Amino acid sequence: MKSTSSLIQSILLFITVSIFAIYGYGFAALYGALVSLSNTWMFDWYFRKQKAAVDADAQTSFKMAIKSSVLRVFSLMALVLLGLGILGIEAQPLVVCLVLGQVGFILDRLRQK
Repeated sequence: MKSTSSLIQSILLFITVSIFAIYGYGFAALYGALVSLSNTWMFDWYFRKQKAAVDADAQTSFKMAIKSSVLRVFSLMALVLLGLGILGIEAQPLVVCLVLGQVGFILDRLRQK
């Protein structure tokens, strides 16, 4: 059975947040890391939900995949805009952690294949 752990993603985010924290941008980097991890958790949740619906036909599976993608993109945009707008977080650490988190997510999925 394949593990859904995100080891590479977690390591990349820990290192990146630590580096930004040294320069005083720890909160912004941590927020970006949490947004990235929430996106991963949402992906895993939908993946398990879709896998549990084994009896679903192709159309239902396709609808679930589209719904998952749309929900993840909108939640990602909402959390980033919340961080940048209302919380006033620095953009660069947030975006760097978000991007590195997604790269780590992809590398984890490739590692699990």
